[in-house]
Amino acid sequence: MKRRSTIVLSTLAASLMAFSGGLAPASAAPAPIGSASARVDSSDIALKAGAYGTRLVGGQVPAGSGMTAFSVIACSTKTDIERHNEVAAVNLPGAGTISGVATRNWTVKTKSGAMHSYSRSSTAEVVLADSPLGSLSIRGVTSLSHAWYDAKGFHTETSTSIGKILLTPPVGDPQEIDIPAPGQPITIPGLATLYLGQTHETSNSSAARAWATALRVKIIPTGTDLFVARSKAQALNGVKNGRFGGYSAGTEAEVLGGVLTSGRNPLSIMPCQSTKGEVLSRADARLDLGGGLVVDGVSSSQWSKRFDNRSKAWERGAVAGVNLGNGALVIDALVAKATVTRKANGGLERSTKGTTIGTITANGQPQDLPIDQTIEIPGLAKLEPKVVEKLPGGLKVIALRITLLDGTGAVIDLGIAKTTIRR
Repeated sequence: MKRRSTIVLSTLAASLMAFSGGLAPASAAPAPIGSASARVDSSDIALKAGAYGTRLVGGQVPAGSGMTAFSVIACSTKTDIERHNEVAAVNLPGAGTISGVATRNWTVKTKSGAMHSYSRSSTAEVVLADSPLGSLSIRGVTSLSHAWYDAKGFHTETSTSIGKILLTPPVGDPQEIDIPAPGQPITIPGLATLYLGQTHETSNSSAARAWATALRVKIIPTGTDLFVARSKAQALNGVKNGRFGGYSAGTEAEVLGGVLTSGRNPLSIMPCQSTKGEVLSRADARLDLGGGLVVDGVSSSQWSKRFDNRSKAWERGAVAGVNLGNGALVIDALVAKATVTRKANGGLERSTKGTTIGTITANGQPQDLPIDQTIEIPGLAKLEPKVVEKLPGGLKVIALRITLLDGTGAVIDLGIAKTTIRR
């Protein structure tokens, strides 16, 4: 079983701007490369962007070590949109610390009609955990991804940069390490291997996709990968007559008192063009969410398709088993499903059919939990089944919301499905 981890977050905007050197306003976006002078019809173009500061993957990473300073533009046919996030300092379990993290995504439409999507991530400093060899500091880590559409078609560009790498031995002055060209890793024996400037760009007649990771660190003692300054931008067509949206996840825990115990796991995000009739799924075998709560068989899945006379989509989040308090509360077979149909005349249909809760056992005794009634188990938890929220263009369904009664007030949602089809 993976051990619990917490990430302590504190946002200090002024300090962050000093760390990152400031972020230019949307109007000061980098000049687009290859912009067309002729005006184009952009009504069928969608722009997407997403970025995070750091992410820990594999090795001895505990559950909940997710993305820091994550921000996203999920899918937009509009421009002059900006999403950002900032974190002043983060402790990374088993890895070290980061500071001055900022992400920013924005969209721009030029006078010529070109549609641009930008994504930028920057981290002022990464300090790996101390070892007998000393400590390693990487400063000024930045990536930029750019995708756009103009009269000549779809285009991409990416860039990454590293300011300085310092190795501080147990005795003596810090040693600056030369920064190699991208694709040439650096290994600090017994400590870490650094991979710099990993990028990917694709474009064709229907889409442009670009992503960049400024730094990947393979932490040798734990076998963990640390990704730093990740950005991704997309421009694509095929969203005429409505945009699909939403997500599904098996679990989602609330941030309380600046402590993040778990994000959405495993997260599936609906493509705005649809899945084209294909079921897309993600799954985790087991997650320890902390507070004595362990879940098994966690999954998320989604499906969507356009028809001649309608568009239809569903999201599904499921948990096979829940164990709270070492058997004090056991729940089986939680499923949330949100289905939306958008008709050709604009009419909308919403459905929660397929949302279910299996058996519930509290302190060894079977419990009846009506799908529309809240119950409380004294000293343990409050259970709210089938929490439904009607949204513009869709709905959100939570199979079961658990509020812990241990004094923390922590709220954990199990089985989450959100689906929208917007005009």
